Amino acid sequence: MAAPTSPPLLGSADDPLPFAIDRSSAVPYHDQIYRLLLDEIVSGRLTPGEKLLQEKQYAVRLGVSLAPVRQAFLALAKNGYLNRTRGRGTFVSEPKVASKIHLLTSFTATLGETGLPVSMHVLEAGTRPADDVAATALDVPAGAEVFRLRRVAFLGAEPVALLTAVLPAARFPGLAEEDLDTSLYGVLERRHGAVMTSARNIIEVVRALPDHASHLQVPVGEALLQVEAVTRDQHDKPVELSEVLYRADRFRFEIESHRGDGGVRHSTARPAQDPASAPSSNPGSAP
Repeated sequence: MAAPTSPPLLGSADDPLPFAIDRSSAVPYHDQIYRLLLDEIVSGRLTPGEKLLQEKQYAVRLGVSLAPVRQAFLALAKNGYLNRTRGRGTFVSEPKVASKIHLLTSFTATLGETGLPVSMHVLEAGTRPADDVAATALDVPAGAEVFRLRRVAFLGAEPVALLTAVLPAARFPGLAEEDLDTSLYGVLERRHGAVMTSARNIIEVVRALPDHASHLQVPVGEALLQVEAVTRDQHDKPVELSEVLYRADRFRFEIESHRGDGGVRHSTARPAQDPASAPSSNPGSAP
């Protein structure tokens, strides 16, 4: 009995490509190939984890040299749409979660927009004396008691972010007894009447330390997106000092700027496969 065969890959020798180069267009071939493959990914015709043909096979099928195909592949990989693994080939990446900056929405709710199961695992929840950084950020005396919450966020079974939140313990008593596997902002609003209204975010790229790597299941030294924030409530009082470490292979940040009476304002984003789509979230604040 013949062995079963897997379905042909998109663009295999036995299956015509669903797209073609427009030779009458002024758009360079590498840009056309980039857009054509991106459309296959965004539309879902190429699915996460699916293996693409070799670059030279696309070049032959499209009737172009290898150079524009290679340029398109490199650009798609750089922008997070393809994952190139030596010895294995090129695969469609898992979609990134897009976080636009400014509107304060629960991190949990933002991840929920992906349609994947969202869960939180609490690593630490307890009180400690405030160090100088926390005391200054939260406007409490140095050594005053603060509540520290540390969690790992999961999309499905995959860890995608490591969240640390520090709050003034005197203002929010009993947090350790709350269900902190859900939205922290929901608990603060429901139980304490604190509504998050503004935050100042600082975003930078850092390298994963051994502790980060262990929780996020990435190699030590892997690039992470770090967002630090001080979040304020409806009375303009500091409520939370937070740090979120995002896996850079699963998130992107989008900034949309508008000029108004107060200068440039930054709006927010949402989780999406399509870079044009996205729900809002404050990337620096814990949920």
